[in-house]
Amino acid sequence: MNKTNTSQKKRVITSVIYATIVALLVMACAITIAVVNNRNDNPTTGEIGNNDELPVATVTFVLPMQNATIAKDYSGAKLQYNDTLKQWEIHKAIDFVPTDNLSVYAVANGTVTNVYTNYLEGTVIEISHDDGLVSIYKSLDSDVLVQVGDTVSAGTEIGTVSNSMAQELNTNAHLHFEMTLNGIKVDPNDYLSLGDK
Repeated sequence: MNKTNTSQKKRVITSVIYATIVALLVMACAITIAVVNNRNDNPTTGEIGNNDELPVATVTFVLPMQNATIAKDYSGAKLQYNDTLKQWEIHKAIDFVPTDNLSVYAVANGTVTNVYTNYLEGTVIEISHDDGLVSIYKSLDSDVLVQVGDTVSAGTEIGTVSNSMAQELNTNAHLHFEMTLNGIKVDPNDYLSLGDK
């Protein structure tokens, strides 16, 4: 009887030890994942924190249109009224309306990584640049001048504006211009020299 009790006690103790080890490993994995997910996107500092401050890249930019006015500026938090959809929304882009020239230009050297058309955005060109930046040109005419894989220089004509973006039809022919840094939308004003708007 004592041998049986001793054997059962050993099994219980062994089970508790294994359960404790497994629990500690799970906690260590959870802590590691939490730390990695909270790291700032700035690989040079490796600081732990949120993603509110993204690094500004070192790329030279030109304007995506010449002689255009801004119909709607970037707004990361402040709501702006969308006259087409009849609703208030944030606007993480700049809408350029041409005064005479409908041409759209690449804002920096890069590679065309996507060209597509859909109902809400119209015809879209995406160009990847250095340092994780991507410039996105929406509401273009479907007859674009580039294709996926093309290398472009700053100022290369890539297409013309149109009124193809259904969610902003009331803006008429315009360029809906966005930028992302490491997949997160950023304010194009931080990169383009627009002077007095």
